[in-house]
Amino acid sequence: MDNIDKRYLIAGSFILLVLVFLAGFKYAEYRNPDSSEQLELIEVNPAEKPERLEDSLIQVYICGEVKKPGVYQLKENDRVYQAVEMAGPEDKADLRLIDMARPLVDGETIVIPGEGEPAVEVAGIQGASQLPVSSPASPASSAKVNINKATAIELADKLNGIGPALSQRIVDYREANGAFQKIEDIKNVSGIGEKKFEAIKDHITVR
Repeated sequence: MDNIDKRYLIAGSFILLVLVFLAGFKYAEYRNPDSSEQLELIEVNPAEKPERLEDSLIQVYICGEVKKPGVYQLKENDRVYQAVEMAGPEDKADLRLIDMARPLVDGETIVIPGEGEPAVEVAGIQGASQLPVSSPASPASSAKVNINKATAIELADKLNGIGPALSQRIVDYREANGAFQKIEDIKNVSGIGEKKFEAIKDHITVR
């Protein structure tokens, strides 16, 4: 009888342990989904509030009466005066002809005239006039342009097909390599090929 009672006691104890184990397992399953969900929310929440993206950047080209002509990178909605300050206007620059408070346009060219020179109409990549003009555009003058003495503004104003960017490259090449010996030497300037040379050769001189 005692042996039978012991067997029942052992069996009962085993069954009780199994039930406790199963109950613990079920309880763990019940709790784990909540924990996973909370962890997921903690990881996802930061992504739902991304930091503000930096302002878009634009590039503009500044030439003419400035100390450092070139392409400058600014923020969208920056103003003309900020670009001019970066390039450093020369003492003889006439800033009265420039709309300094105008918002910049990506890809535009800003030509800073000198005293007594008219503002130049410049077409940017938007295809619109970016600077005021003092008079309607006129055809190239019949007088030949001396490419060894003309300023970037004069080259752009008097030679058809030569824009502000290209005229500045002509001046930069001249300053770096010396005076042009013959008009054909202008083809050494980047951007002036045979076709463009043919269009301007009758309107330029080196003396």
